[in-house]
Amino acid sequence: MELGKIVADSNVIVKWFILEDYSDQAKLLRNDHLMGYVEVVSPTYALIEIYNTLRKYLVKGLIGEKELYKIIDLLYDVKISFTEITRELLDKALDYSVKNSITVYDAYYIVLAYRLNTVVYTADEKLLRNLRGREHRIKHIKEYYRK
Repeated sequence: MELGKIVADSNVIVKWFILEDYSDQAKLLRNDHLMGYVEVVSPTYALIEIYNTLRKYLVKGLIGEKELYKIIDLLYDVKISFTEITRELLDKALDYSVKNSITVYDAYYIVLAYRLNTVVYTADEKLLRNLRGREHRIKHIKEYYRK
């Protein structure tokens, strides 16, 4: 049986390890991934975004260095399906970003979801407001439930 694929952006993945708003809903997605109900997919650059967010937590003193590296180990243990960035999808993301006034980073998650015929989950409320009523492939993580 083929797993249903779901794209998760970096802010959802960070919520798997750091207690933030909507961490409970994000952890439902993580647990479904770990149980084999879904396959979480994300572009490889999400790792850079995740590391950068974790660095901010470290610099602000919200996590210690030991905790930082424990989280990084856990991140790799979860076995997210990181996809390589392709020229084709990057070009589509650029076009999408220009048409919708969002970053190429955010647009790439959306075009990846189109490629995989799935949705992308995010907690980026500004992005969701910008795309409200125009994009059905992006959902707030608070809307996640197992199908």
